[in-house]
Amino acid sequence: MHRIGVATIAAALSITGLIASPALATPTSHTWQVQAGSVPRFDSAGPSGAGNRFYPETIAINQGDSVKFAPFGPHTVTYNRPPGPVFAVFAPSGGTTLADPGATVSSGFIIGPPATFTVTFASTLPAGVYKFICALHIGMTETIDVRPAGATLPKGDADYAAIAQREMTRDLASVDRIAAETTEDFEDEDGNVKVLAGAGNDRVSNIRFFPAEVTVQVGHSVTFLKTKDPTEPHTVSFNLPPPDPNNPVGEFIASGGSRFDGTGIANSGFMSTKEQYAYFQLAGTPLPVARTRYRLTFTKVGDFPYICALHDGAGMFGIVHVVR
Repeated sequence: MHRIGVATIAAALSITGLIASPALATPTSHTWQVQAGSVPRFDSAGPSGAGNRFYPETIAINQGDSVKFAPFGPHTVTYNRPPGPVFAVFAPSGGTTLADPGATVSSGFIIGPPATFTVTFASTLPAGVYKFICALHIGMTETIDVRPAGATLPKGDADYAAIAQREMTRDLASVDRIAAETTEDFEDEDGNVKVLAGAGNDRVSNIRFFPAEVTVQVGHSVTFLKTKDPTEPHTVSFNLPPPDPNNPVGEFIASGGSRFDGTGIANSGFMSTKEQYAYFQLAGTPLPVARTRYRLTFTKVGDFPYICALHDGAGMFGIVHVVR
């Protein structure tokens, strides 16, 4: 996932255009629209924050209908998540038709636009409520209420477009508010500095370091905290080499110790909360266990850039200036 390519997205794109659909072609089958992740906020480095939710979060359909999921950024669309670490969900599984409540249907790792994933709910699928998740973002769920074929539905395309727009507008307002509140001085009385790796709530994330540029005296420390971004994991990585295709998790394993002179690698490894660690089913893997704190002491004067290995493609990088 290192240096994930970020699709070019028009910031002014309206969700209404994504959700609104033509009138039903037939009375028995229809394709509904759901967006995975909000249209992002942008800064000079790229997409800086977004909602990690499905829009709308709940939809009612008929047996035989389909739902087209259109992602913004990296997501999965997963029903009955297969067991194993999150990496096991990166490949698609189960096809695109849900005919058995006990089956698995998963898009695998997809990045959009333009990628989409359409799930058809078989006409023989029992009516009931079906819950889909994004395996990458804890709490990101879509509830699909499948009703008998021909049953009158409570809402149509325009209704869901309006609901989705309201949900996304609310979440983007949270992105802006959290980013503004998080921009402050994190230096303590001893001259050590704290930096937040990401900032958000249970619905949204700003994939930035706060602050992204800090200055410390030689011999002092910076403590990186992943305590304010519950839906996104991060890394803090200095001098990280290009990803090794033969060891795809290598860049997420901690390395380099607690002191840094600008040479070699200093890497927090995968930073996640206890809830994320369990959600990603990472027990038994070499990744750090629920690591939310990474303290690094700088022993040499210089300027030391670093990245989040998960989100540097979206512009998540920072720099530590070390002075005498």
